[in-house]
Amino acid sequence: MRSLSCPIRTVAAACLLLAGCAAQAADDPVASMQAAYTRAVAPGPQSDLHRELFAGVFQRVQRAYARDFDPSAFSAAALKVLAPLPAGTGQPAEVFGKAMNAAMGTLDPYSRYLDARSHAGARNANAGFGGVGLELEGSDGTVRVVAPMPGTPAERAGVLAGDLIVQVDRERLAGLPLPDAMARMRGQPGTPVSLTIRRPGVAGEFTVALTRDTIRRQLLRWSMEGDVLVLRLSSFTGPATAAIRQAVADATAAGAPRAVVLDLRGNPGGLLTEAVQTADAFLGQGEIVTLRGRAATRQRAWTADAAELLAGLPMVVLVDQRSASAAELVAAALQDNGRARVMGQRSFGKGTVQSIFALGDEKGAVKVTTSVYHGPSGRTVQGAGVMPDIELLAPIGAIDTRAPADMPGVQAVRVQQGRCAVFKGADPALSCALDYLRVGDVRAFAASLAAEPAAMMQAP
Repeated sequence: MRSLSCPIRTVAAACLLLAGCAAQAADDPVASMQAAYTRAVAPGPQSDLHRELFAGVFQRVQRAYARDFDPSAFSAAALKVLAPLPAGTGQPAEVFGKAMNAAMGTLDPYSRYLDARSHAGARNANAGFGGVGLELEGSDGTVRVVAPMPGTPAERAGVLAGDLIVQVDRERLAGLPLPDAMARMRGQPGTPVSLTIRRPGVAGEFTVALTRDTIRRQLLRWSMEGDVLVLRLSSFTGPATAAIRQAVADATAAGAPRAVVLDLRGNPGGLLTEAVQTADAFLGQGEIVTLRGRAATRQRAWTADAAELLAGLPMVVLVDQRSASAAELVAAALQDNGRARVMGQRSFGKGTVQSIFALGDEKGAVKVTTSVYHGPSGRTVQGAGVMPDIELLAPIGAIDTRAPADMPGVQAVRVQQGRCAVFKGADPALSCALDYLRVGDVRAFAASLAAEPAAMMQAP
């Protein structure tokens, strides 16, 4: 064990005062976390293992994190969790996870420690898992439904986008990290689980009873809407590019499409390599994306090769507020290169890349933001999102209230969803995409809706 500059008893006493913890963290962040942890947990092999993990995680963050970070703030956040705990009573793995994720939370919302169970779940998620079928996001200690997956127990039970999950069975979720909340919803298919929900506009809380099922996300669905090929890509967590190529081959075997829609609505992202390959599949030239990180190994740029799917066909990319990360990379690459018009709502705004580093057997892993990506125009979508060329105003109550992003060079046409003529009512956003492709020009599209008061040209 590493010798400490002051006795553990003295350190523990000092750590009861947060100001003292912060001062010590500035001198030796790792030693201060280790000392406070040793005081708080029951001794034994597990406490020894996790005590050493403080150094392992700190060193990994120090080497790989995309930006400069404050070691004293990192350790002070962990000490804020550790200092109030009764001496010698904590469960080593549980205490470590809470303290380390408090520290990781000082970096950004996407960096975190994964215990061995969560790490295994992340590796096996693509093979299917027992759960209820919810896409979730965590913010300020709450668990919010982004969307229920089609055909899943959650959708059948009437869970809606925007619902807050406040309790799973008898356990409240307030302050629980999102992966831990998700783990409580998962389980063996066929087993029961209850979700207590707080819904905007509905007084009080209510509970729904569900039966877990095997959840497998269908990566790609495609259809021909008249002579337009519509590719609905749910994520980039699997072989997205191969699925697109097969869909294009199947569609063109029956007849050549006149145009294509790439639907990335609700797509939360996934693998960087798949996103780059998908953008490349629709580009015959030009820059795709540039990664910029603090470490030299995290600097990289990709450009398109000459091969191109459906070359020359008019193209629309559909996005919404749930399109994030890898989906935004693809939308920005196709928009900046002039290959496609982007239509929908301003996307989520996650322009960072995370890498998962395994820490060893039974030690879990650390997920760290290692790069920020920039589109061909040099802009990053981080915090800003991709601004559509044609913005579809969402129904009342669902309009994006974020401040307008500074997107120089992007022409903005705003159209009220549901005003477009094709397939009105079935899928308003897709209707507008098909209408635009029928007209073939942004100005002409705006002019065709000029009689509608909700359509207006905002830029020349």
